[in-house]
Amino acid sequence: MGLFAGIYINKRWNAEIRFSFSLHPDWNSVKTILRVGIPSTLVQVLTGIVSIAMNAILLTFSSTAVAVYGVCARMQGLCTVGVHGIDNGLIPIVAYNYGAKKPNRIREAIRWALIDSFIFYIAFFAVLELAPQMVLRLFNASTHMLAIGIPAVRLLGLAWLVSIPNLVVAAAMQGLSLPSPSMVLTLLRQALLPVALSMILRTFGNLDLLWFAFVIAEAICVPLAGILWRRNSARIMNEMTLVELN
Repeated sequence: MGLFAGIYINKRWNAEIRFSFSLHPDWNSVKTILRVGIPSTLVQVLTGIVSIAMNAILLTFSSTAVAVYGVCARMQGLCTVGVHGIDNGLIPIVAYNYGAKKPNRIREAIRWALIDSFIFYIAFFAVLELAPQMVLRLFNASTHMLAIGIPAVRLLGLAWLVSIPNLVVAAAMQGLSLPSPSMVLTLLRQALLPVALSMILRTFGNLDLLWFAFVIAEAICVPLAGILWRRNSARIMNEMTLVELN
């Protein structure tokens, strides 16, 4: 039904888009789709593996710690839905202006994506920091779970705030057809660094300290995101600027 709805909506309101179907694939288009799609698929697979690894690490403390991590994962989906929506909207905007050779519009889109993402998340951040016990009680948290979960919610809420520049830069690089650096950034912040740092911090035997792994991972990746953006987008943006000036 979604396919037919998409076709109808585009034929009705996007008449300039022509639909045609053929059993002969356009291999150039297939290669382009796979070049962008394979890194995204890899990230999704590794994200699942990370959840397994984190559960194994947290289980060395208690099963309640695993439950807290599961609750926080659900909260992340709700609290950052606006941020992810903006990022998903940023990708086609960057791509359209990349095709139109409008580098200034790309820069403005990225700037406003950052501003709007912080605005959308700040209310959730305030609730997570000021009333974490209220959030945890929505999941019927016990007294023991509250003791573990309150610092976890506050620290992970901070990690999600710090992650906003990383998410925006990763989306912008996808819009510029730079899937590889976007994948590197995403893998580091979502998989490699959190697990590695958690394994290191676990040795201190303090569960509250372990949650800092996510904050540190995001903080490390913020300057890295800037470096990846400048290194990989500079040539593309400069070429678009020259075209725009001419």
